[in-house]
Amino acid sequence: MKITDIKATPVLVPMHHPLRWSFGVETGMTRVIVEITTDEGLVGLGESNGGAQLAEAVIAARPLVIGLDPLEVARVAKRFAVYRITSEQLARAALFKLAGAAIEMACWDLVGKIQGKRCGDLWGGIEKERVEFAAYVFYRYFSLEDERDYSDPQRVAEYALELCEAHGFRDVKLKNGVLEPAAEIDTVRRMRQIGKEKIRNIRIDPNQAWSVETSIRVLRAFDEYDIEFCEDPTWGLEGMSRVRRDIHVPLATNMCCISFEQIPLVVRTRALDIILGDMHFWGGPTALLQLAKICETFNLGLSLHSDRELGISTAAIVHLAAAQPMVSHAIDSHLPEQAGEV
Repeated sequence: MKITDIKATPVLVPMHHPLRWSFGVETGMTRVIVEITTDEGLVGLGESNGGAQLAEAVIAARPLVIGLDPLEVARVAKRFAVYRITSEQLARAALFKLAGAAIEMACWDLVGKIQGKRCGDLWGGIEKERVEFAAYVFYRYFSLEDERDYSDPQRVAEYALELCEAHGFRDVKLKNGVLEPAAEIDTVRRMRQIGKEKIRNIRIDPNQAWSVETSIRVLRAFDEYDIEFCEDPTWGLEGMSRVRRDIHVPLATNMCCISFEQIPLVVRTRALDIILGDMHFWGGPTALLQLAKICETFNLGLSLHSDRELGISTAAIVHLAAAQPMVSHAIDSHLPEQAGEV
């Protein structure tokens, strides 16, 4: 069997309400759906984050894939592994890494269809039939023209409880770094107050919005609310290391460690407790399985990052989490905020 064609289609899926974070406001998500066709008529599906430029990169990568047997997924992964996030041709390397993630995902989909196996069983064997997710809670606007009270701490806390009750979530991730720290601390206080036994863990994610000094001060104030972890309070491994040295809250990242060459510095600086592996940023399932073994070796926690993925990537993430026992924290997901699907 040979791969004969690749198709890449950008799609835009709106949010129910605009989401606020430290980088601005998001009204929707742009993704690329990849379809790989074989000479026997089978079609494999993949997905990655990006728009027209990423779709062009997928098509530009056709010579790396056309003619290969889709069962040789390791060969596909190796061909894209050379695209490392460095200062040399940064934009091109990033695009091809994201493209490779979608292409590899589509190849695994084909392997599963050929062999009649679930991807999780191909990735070491599914260990659990249910994978736990966390509610992903944002400060929001009702619309770009009408803010209303969608960023009020009490309204946000109540919405967190609504998500838990509606979807069975037990953990909550608050996307913060948006309001003044005192208001965000008040939001978590209210979550604890009204959530009681219905909200087990709370994690926060300021997306590097704070200085080292602010991170230390604010995270100390969060101590009484038993924070599961804080994702990327400040920027860079040196900054994260300085913060981690002076607080009790575990630190996680999807921003300051997104490639294998950064892991030795993570270990040496003791900057992190948990790496949030992204199916796309790291380059696909093969890379995440390698990351899991490295985290096991250095006793680092592991979970999987949500980057506004649609159903195809979500399915891949669920299968990997089901097969990989190192995934030790509930996964967050944007799906409840999305107004559509493909």
